[in-house]
Amino acid sequence: MGCIISQGVSTPACGDRFSSPGINREDIWVFNHSEISAFTAGAQTGEISAITFSPSYEVGFVVATHKNSASFLEELQTSEEAAPFYNQTFTARIIANDTVTRNAIEDMVDVDLVIVFKQKNGKFRIIGESGGVKLTEQVYDSGKTAGDAIGDTLVFSGVENGKANFFFDTDEATTKTTVESYL
Repeated sequence: MGCIISQGVSTPACGDRFSSPGINREDIWVFNHSEISAFTAGAQTGEISAITFSPSYEVGFVVATHKNSASFLEELQTSEEAAPFYNQTFTARIIANDTVTRNAIEDMVDVDLVIVFKQKNGKFRIIGESGGVKLTEQVYDSGKTAGDAIGDTLVFSGVENGKANFFFDTDEATTKTTVESYL
């Protein structure tokens, strides 16, 4: 059998970077869901190629994390009583320990957010597209000794009707430039 699903779908080359787990620590962008007026569908189903912001748009921001501390989990939930849905959870430990970061964390509390992040395999994902994700947990740990994991660990959670879309505009470099232009 091939390296991917090979029946009934278009298949990418087997050389695709499947075996690169994780999220790039400096390629995480957070936006207020209420300031987004539209998402532009990409060339393939399940892709977003652009975000249109409302005239009241203020600013998005970049989240820089400790090395190998960011992760994304998506879990399908089904039952006989309700339509299937996906629980989405994004977790990251923040590097900065300053007033700007403290204030940014407080600004995310009780706000529906959209997060775009770049995986280490070069692919960009977008979560919170239809309903937003919320900051549901925040823990600050000062550590006790050298080498301890210090900083703010943030957990964002949300529910979507479908799997998280990819964000793609022409190529990897253009996609990153597009997302950074929203800041």
